[in-house]
Amino acid sequence: MLKRKYLRTVPLPEDLTNNDIFTALQDTQDFFTAIRENAGINLPAIIQANNFSGIVSNVFTKKLSNVSIYHSYHDQRYPDLMHATKGIGLEVKAANKPLKGGEGHNGHSGWHIVVCYQILETGDIEFIQVEIADLIGYECDGADWKYQGSRRNSNNSQRTETYVTTKVGTAKLRDGTVYLNPHFVQITPALLGKRKKISGNLPIPPFSPFAE
Repeated sequence: MLKRKYLRTVPLPEDLTNNDIFTALQDTQDFFTAIRENAGINLPAIIQANNFSGIVSNVFTKKLSNVSIYHSYHDQRYPDLMHATKGIGLEVKAANKPLKGGEGHNGHSGWHIVVCYQILETGDIEFIQVEIADLIGYECDGADWKYQGSRRNSNNSQRTETYVTTKVGTAKLRDGTVYLNPHFVQITPALLGKRKKISGNLPIPPFSPFAE
């Protein structure tokens, strides 16, 4: 169950609040529950996993647009949300696994939020972790993104070429965990060890769940 006590204090884009994020998370969960209850449709059962994550991302983007000063941005493909007056962008991604890094088709600089969910037996979703960070774009010095090529598999199909976060970029997102359900997401000794290995390039900030 989504709980406010699992919210954490981390750096956020200007004028975005924990309450905005929590409300959008709850509204997104309620959206999928309403579809199941009112239409009798279990969406995760009929939609391919990566496509379903895209739907979760789109719904969360709309719900956050409804409750915050960051509104859906239609003038161009990036970012998903834009501050109403200050030109600050926020890109949204959803993932069905926690502690994910970033993945996208552009690798742009700016704020990125990754909402991580699990699918319940009912077909509803529950958010278990949310990461947010200000990342350095692919073409900049010290980039937090790297180009991820794509090869054809044995079925002669090929994924769209993407950018993924570097170890440092992924660590930035994980450090910026603004929501963490400890019943489903644990900082294991192995994960902590990996984070410490790159602390010379990116010191562990006091707000990180990896801080001791």
